[in-house]
Amino acid sequence: MVLSKLQIDSTLEWFLSHCHIHKYPSKSTIIYQGEKADTLYYLVKGSVSVIIKDEEGKEMILAYLNKDNFIGELGLFKEGQERSAWVRTKTACEVAEISYKKFRQLIQVNPTILMRLASQIASRLQVTSEKVGNLVFLDVTGRIAQTLLNLTKQPDAMTHPDGMQIKITRQEIGQIVGCSRETVGRILKNT
Repeated sequence: MVLSKLQIDSTLEWFLSHCHIHKYPSKSTIIYQGEKADTLYYLVKGSVSVIIKDEEGKEMILAYLNKDNFIGELGLFKEGQERSAWVRTKTACEVAEISYKKFRQLIQVNPTILMRLASQIASRLQVTSEKVGNLVFLDVTGRIAQTLLNLTKQPDAMTHPDGMQIKITRQEIGQIVGCSRETVGRILKNT
């Protein structure tokens, strides 16, 4: 099934007409790890961080998601699921929210929106596979370099005369690659 851009846009408009739209300021938590999963989210505007925490509160950033991404889809496929991660806004966001029950009804009418969701899940699985490979095959310097390259492909990366400019802290880089901010600082200083 090949869809034209016009079909995709009209399907998205139709989907959004069935959602509740909410606005969240920067640094707001949209999803709390451990809460009951019963709502699917769609990022209309802005960007978010997907985060997991250990028992001591140490955080790891699993992903940055941007405009046109679904969030909270795992519970859609397994009843009684709890949220497995936190989702926090990086910027001010506009988010479409729909219950899993209502979404299941919508895909009976128009399965194209389910294909859009499935495509995103497949892309995320591919990114996760790459991250696992990086953890296994790259040392921390390589993981930091790969992370910085990946971040230059994000929508909020800016073209600069000397290359690409990204806004990120050493702590955030450490949370992505699994090392301390001090280690990130040492590696960046020596490269």
